Amino acid sequence: MESVLKFLEEQESSWSINYGRYDDFYQVAEKFGYEFKAHKTASEVKNYLKEMIKETLYGEDINHSEFNRMQEHLALKYYSSNKIECSNSFKFISLITYVINSLQSYTKSADSWRLVKDYLEAFLSISNHHPNDSLFSFDENRDVAKSIQFLRKKGYQVSILSGYPSIAKKDEERLFQAVDYRFKKMGYNAIYFTLQCISNLYDSSLKRFFLRSEPSVTGVNKIDIPWGYIFNISLANLHFVKKSINYKKQYIECIDLLKHYFCIQKLQTFNKYSCMNHRHDTILPALQKEILYDQHYSIDQISENHIIQIVSGIFTSETLAPFGIDINLHIDILRSVSRQSKYDCPLFFTDEDVSRDLRYKYSLQDVRSTLQLFSFDSGEINNGYLRPEDIVKRNYFEKPFVHVDDNYIYINHALNNYGFYASLLNLFRNEGVDGNIMGKAIEDFVENLFMKNGIEIHSNKEYKVSKQVAKELSIKSQKRECDFIIETSDTIILIELKRKTLTTEARAGNSLKSIVDLSQSCFHALAQTGCHEYLLRRDGIINFEDGTKIELLGRDVERVALSLFGYFGLQDGVFIQQVLNSLINAQIESDDEHEDKKVNKNLVELQNQYRSNAFNEAYGKQRITFFNCRFFSVPQFMEMLSNSSNNEEFKVELNHTRHVSTGSKDWFKDYQFIRKLKKA
Repeated sequence: MESVLKFLEEQESSWSINYGRYDDFYQVAEKFGYEFKAHKTASEVKNYLKEMIKETLYGEDINHSEFNRMQEHLALKYYSSNKIECSNSFKFISLITYVINSLQSYTKSADSWRLVKDYLEAFLSISNHHPNDSLFSFDENRDVAKSIQFLRKKGYQVSILSGYPSIAKKDEERLFQAVDYRFKKMGYNAIYFTLQCISNLYDSSLKRFFLRSEPSVTGVNKIDIPWGYIFNISLANLHFVKKSINYKKQYIECIDLLKHYFCIQKLQTFNKYSCMNHRHDTILPALQKEILYDQHYSIDQISENHIIQIVSGIFTSETLAPFGIDINLHIDILRSVSRQSKYDCPLFFTDEDVSRDLRYKYSLQDVRSTLQLFSFDSGEINNGYLRPEDIVKRNYFEKPFVHVDDNYIYINHALNNYGFYASLLNLFRNEGVDGNIMGKAIEDFVENLFMKNGIEIHSNKEYKVSKQVAKELSIKSQKRECDFIIETSDTIILIELKRKTLTTEARAGNSLKSIVDLSQSCFHALAQTGCHEYLLRRDGIINFEDGTKIELLGRDVERVALSLFGYFGLQDGVFIQQVLNSLINAQIESDDEHEDKKVNKNLVELQNQYRSNAFNEAYGKQRITFFNCRFFSVPQFMEMLSNSSNNEEFKVELNHTRHVSTGSKDWFKDYQFIRKLKKA
């Protein structure tokens, strides 16, 4: 790739395209030795030239992804230089894509590329339609180039290396020093400004912020603001400062600087349809990109309604009763601050305020000690966080409050409430509650959610796996368990619940850790439900050890991987199908065999299922193999259940977002959009 870019850039003037080099298709046919087969037409000669371009350009030196990077490299140089640099070479390589679309791989031979230019000029000379500047205008690299130009004007050196913008290390350090200086000066004002700025993105009906933007279909894009990063660095600077009229100006300066810095990291998706055409060699970078976008542009959140149900439902489980931990005060504090907090500014309160709001039900000392359990001391929250990659320094999710002097601060009831769950989880762990016990409490909570909303389910049903079935699927299991099964008149919904969340390494951009986390949640659950579906399709029935049974009876099968908390953009239906389709015939190979095995174990089990006769008969002729495989979180299920009162209604809610996506990869936004559309 580098050698091709070198001669494309160094010989820039030689790649200028002469659209009128040839007079007609007869002249072209004679020039390139084409003998007419039937009617003498321009179309016949054009098809010949297309094939010659493909044949000449094909090679094993440059893969499809590298070719795309070459295009991006030239485009970024072209746009960021105000269409001066690489003008001819950028248009030349764009015209190749215009004429032949793409190849699996390309040659690096300079002679071949020069010959392709001759063929290309001949093709364009006899074409009735010549591509105009519009061919080069619908390009997300234009938007990235604007950010490159902005940073350069501010004195930061930005180069373009192999298709990626790169800011010089010393300039990057200087940029973050400037950001750090301003946020330290702003102190507490920064979080107040942030909440004010994102308040227009708050949806009062869902009690959530819609922070992920919706990509354009027109090519007119808006550069996103990295609210996730700004939120986290604001939390790292909650100290109080003297009033100043310059703080808003400093905040706006930071927004502009950070908006353009993050834009050149190329995390924002500008094309609504770009996540629909991934291949096995592009899906892991896409996975990493989605996670990083969520970390820096969005913010983890749970609606206040959901967090109250989750905390009270899980930690009051009968499974945890033997440990004798009374959390009534903890839940009452959660309810109290949820009632009083606002979405556009932090809540300040004292221990006496809480005691009074709870009508002195508890002693002031008990209230104070519980608030301390839920609180960071001043300076502890996100201490030292500045560089985006230092995600390990972000700890804001561990506790909901910050204790400053005699006050407690609850920053936001949607963005900081996970801390209630995390704090109580640590409390129970310290009393000896292990993962298995907590897992059972979570399963009980989900089961109760279904039952409270009128959904009839089969839960925790075990069945034996025969030696023959184990052989057919190449598994060692002698027994399998179904977490939840929901039956409707025409569908069987198989649900497997996983507590696994994204690790710090995955959130920081480690692509291997990302796929491991996804495998241990989504892939593992779908492999388990796949085994259940296989038996239903193979035998028409599953006989459980407790004497109950479930029969297929010609019904469809839906398979759901259910995570306790959100995986955000990764739970977009279109994207997760792209992940599964891209990896179904692949294996993960890295320098870490141990981590590879974690992923490949689940991939192999899925592969064996889809190679079986039972699955081939059901799905072999369908283009979308994983259309019945879904990935949801418990809060998403809670939203569906709030609009369901029986199994049939739940199935309808489950499928609202199956066929439609806004491209924002925010399930709640898509779900609300579809429900409003259907009501209209």
